[in-house]
Amino acid sequence: MPDSRIIAEGLKRGKVERQSGEIEYTRFREGFRGIERGTVIAEGVGRVVWGYPHIPRIFTLEKGIARNIKAGHVCAEEKIDGFNVRIALVRGRVCAFSRGGFLDMFATEKARELGFGKFFKAYPEHVLCGEMIGNTPHTTPTDGYDVKLFIFDIDEGDGKYLPCAEKHALLKKFGIEGVPVLGRFRSDDFSGLKKLAIAINKGRKEGMVLKSDDRSEVVKYVTPWSDIEDIERTSGILFDMPIGFYYQRVLRSAFFINDFELDRDEYAKKLGHAFYGALIRAIKDAHDGRGVADEFEISFTDPAVWDDIRRHMGKEVKVEEIWTKRENGRTRLRFRKIYKKTSRMLISHASGKGVTD
Repeated sequence: MPDSRIIAEGLKRGKVERQSGEIEYTRFREGFRGIERGTVIAEGVGRVVWGYPHIPRIFTLEKGIARNIKAGHVCAEEKIDGFNVRIALVRGRVCAFSRGGFLDMFATEKARELGFGKFFKAYPEHVLCGEMIGNTPHTTPTDGYDVKLFIFDIDEGDGKYLPCAEKHALLKKFGIEGVPVLGRFRSDDFSGLKKLAIAINKGRKEGMVLKSDDRSEVVKYVTPWSDIEDIERTSGILFDMPIGFYYQRVLRSAFFINDFELDRDEYAKKLGHAFYGALIRAIKDAHDGRGVADEFEISFTDPAVWDDIRRHMGKEVKVEEIWTKRENGRTRLRFRKIYKKTSRMLISHASGKGVTD
């Protein structure tokens, strides 16, 4: 439990804030006095859901492992690109919290539907850390399924994570889907790990997370396929993205291409198409006076879920409903996020406004 003096100081300095809703809780808006951003404290019961720490990212595989992992073996797990949530039992109810520490009503409803009752009955203090993909307010819609949740870590309730084998055994015991396990390797088996990296890049996977058996050491390593896909997905909203987003992905992919001696011309073409594709489509929309938008589709039972989503969308995003349908007591809703800053800038440029460099 964080010291009450730290909480009081954080509240005073705007690093910590009170939240109300289905439960009353305090969230750390930023990392403060050694407490991770996103840490949640449920009022009245002292239940703490610790913020999930940032995992070091390595740019070059062999030297990155040698420098960051001293253990003899690593477990390689697939890195899933989704909506990061932590699921915990609070006041006897399953609750899902976003990376930033908000009680997320959409993820909470989905987590309750997925059914973790048996797990939390046996381990009420544990926290399931996972990635949600599919028809969420933050990920690409799909027709193949509604949502999927992949658990990548289990917090014992004190901010410490279960060893890999113990985590895998628990997930299997309770029928909970974990992230795909890619294998266990000696830490110095760079030949095997390089083959794995090449395979997941060819398989169009985001990357891998390498963890020591006891989970005390962990790094993540992503593929150029993932880096270029991220650029392709976001180049049309570049004014709403931090510029470092693109620097990081170009640099990471360049390291991978160099280390694995991939075809530079091939990847240069892919990178060019990624930058220009969505951006030119957005410019065409701007010439027609239309804003830049992405579409998402979700389903839910509680109408308050949609209110919660709109309330938490960023100030730079305008949310518009496209259609709603009622299906078997549920609401299916399609909506678009209009990126206001990029839309404003591109429409301004398309109208002929001059810019002084």
